[in-house]
Amino acid sequence: MSARPARPSPTSLDLTPAQIKIVHQVAEGKSTDAIASDLTITAGTINVQLKHCGQKFGTRGRAAVVHACCVTEQLRRPEMATLPGAFSVAEIETWRMVAIGATSKEYAARARISHEEALGRVRALRQRVEAENDPHLVTLGWRYGVLSESLLEMASGAVLRLRAGK
Repeated sequence: MSARPARPSPTSLDLTPAQIKIVHQVAEGKSTDAIASDLTITAGTINVQLKHCGQKFGTRGRAAVVHACCVTEQLRRPEMATLPGAFSVAEIETWRMVAIGATSKEYAARARISHEEALGRVRALRQRVEAENDPHLVTLGWRYGVLSESLLEMASGAVLRLRAGK
């Protein structure tokens, strides 16, 4: 009889301090080259570490890693702020799709819009809130209260777990 592998404990989902430093800078919208320069590591190391972060959470893409870190409180959540004017249903849907790591094709299929429309919505939202890129867009989604720990199911099918005590 073969032994079944042990189920990973929730602590195995914790990122290393080095990974958290990288994700923090990604969340600020910094490029890989800028992060590499700041942390004096290679761009390749950053890419590998972000891939490992995604594997720990069962997510794909940098934006989804940033969201997962906010949900699990491994990344400090941004202070709340308000942007003049309300966000439309389409903008909120766009934000949520980016945060869960949906590809533009998946977003288009879920929203029943064209692929070009999905790409246009993401670009327009990024421009409206002055986001540098998708991970920064996720950070701003948390800042403006559009994203929260209630968004646990990722496009990959993974479900994020809140840390103990939540």
